[in-house]
Amino acid sequence: MEFKDRFVEKYRIALHAARDGDTEGVINGLYGLYSLFEEQYKKNNGDSIVVKVKLSYWQDVFGKYIAIARKYGLSDRRLQKLFGLVTDDDIPSFSDIMRGKAADDGARGEKAPVGGATERGVPAFDGLMPPSEAQSPDAGEEKGPPDTEKGDPSLPSPIIPSEDGVPDAPAGGVAEAGKEGGGRDVPAFTPQSLGDFIGQQHIVSVIMKEIAIAKNEGRKHLDNILLFGAPGLGKTTLMELIAKELGVKFELLDCSQFRNSQQSLKALQNFFMRVARDNEPVVIALDEVHMLNNELQSSLLTLLNSRVYVSPLDVNGQCKRIPIEEFTFIAATTDDDKVLDTIKNRCLRLKFQMVDYTAEELKRIYRNKVAAKGLTISEEAIDACVPRSRGAIRYVNSIVEGLNTALYNNDGVRMSTHIDLQTALGYFEAKGIDPIGLEAKDLEILRTIQEDTSGAISADVLSARVGLDTRKYLSEYERYLIKIGFISVSGRGRSLTEKAIKYLNGSGEKKVK
Repeated sequence: MEFKDRFVEKYRIALHAARDGDTEGVINGLYGLYSLFEEQYKKNNGDSIVVKVKLSYWQDVFGKYIAIARKYGLSDRRLQKLFGLVTDDDIPSFSDIMRGKAADDGARGEKAPVGGATERGVPAFDGLMPPSEAQSPDAGEEKGPPDTEKGDPSLPSPIIPSEDGVPDAPAGGVAEAGKEGGGRDVPAFTPQSLGDFIGQQHIVSVIMKEIAIAKNEGRKHLDNILLFGAPGLGKTTLMELIAKELGVKFELLDCSQFRNSQQSLKALQNFFMRVARDNEPVVIALDEVHMLNNELQSSLLTLLNSRVYVSPLDVNGQCKRIPIEEFTFIAATTDDDKVLDTIKNRCLRLKFQMVDYTAEELKRIYRNKVAAKGLTISEEAIDACVPRSRGAIRYVNSIVEGLNTALYNNDGVRMSTHIDLQTALGYFEAKGIDPIGLEAKDLEILRTIQEDTSGAISADVLSARVGLDTRKYLSEYERYLIKIGFISVSGRGRSLTEKAIKYLNGSGEKKVK
């Protein structure tokens, strides 16, 4: 049976259950639709990346409708509207509710009479589409009552299958037209596809095209890739999504966890032996690759040149040769200056710098992550969160998790599902996060530099005085303080800028209001 026919069959099941007032039947029907798209997505049938994106999108759509049905049942007017039982244009869309523009209760009301005629040809899918996206081509077209003489009510068409048999994703394609940062607005804490990835579009768009070309050529690998940039920008997530879109395994080695060359060598050998043993297409991801010494970085060249990893000699004077047939090599680093030029040269075509997220991108990401938690958030609260996010996803994740916890009382009982400005500011004050994202340790670092009488202080001495490992200080603290113009680095050491001095003497350490 063709995909389109299977979709129609499963949709009829949910539709008839809705008209019979059978909530469980509706849930089962919706789950059937969800499973259909999931099954089609997982099939290894050479689908293009565009088809995969569409399948992923509609799988998520029906997942959201299942959640609505389980929580509110058929009394929820969004479900009634989906199945053509009501035609009230005043029903708030799902995206409106997730953005806090309409009370969630506004989507629920008295149960519509079951068995009613379908007055509109297309149920409102705008509620689960990202804001401002178009509905199906027939949206709003008036149709007649069910054809009862044929014994089969007319079937609303919420999704119009395209030539490939898969419903088109919302207007704008993979990235939402007119939206800063591209990607799609879907309630998800972590992007589930490259099409959902907001920001870094100078990377995402290129990689998606590369994947599409690879699939059309029957390959499951790309050329070597190098990602570099500040911590917390989503490098690991991006690497995982590349593997997911290619339909291959993802193997990650964090090179920052090793303290000496022998430990690193053993870890590399074990890592590559495990990858080779599985003998299947794979994304090989080395995070913080600059933490490997030059000899170990050089040993990667045999893998990149001839697809055989030849390790340096170990303490016993032995080396290992480990062939790996089909792989995509991705190196990620927060310090590309310490990556060998020979490695960079082999990633030259697909070498990308990760950049900070803009305020508008962060706002969209906050809405999606909050919605994924089943919460709403006011625009004022989002405005308070954005400047405290340091332009990085890592901080957004931490803040959303913290705000979610703030909605519980001390007995572990949720008190609210809405994050307002007061809740956000209360959380930031309790955590000691100031209006530009500085925390207690940042302020301690700044005060330590300010109090030093030498005029400049070395990274090692400064780290020791504030109780940090030097590497941790450099990667997690100094980078941001330099970026915002608070620390100046010279051959003599670290010193405060006039901007930092004014901030500390003025509003830098005042309580958040």
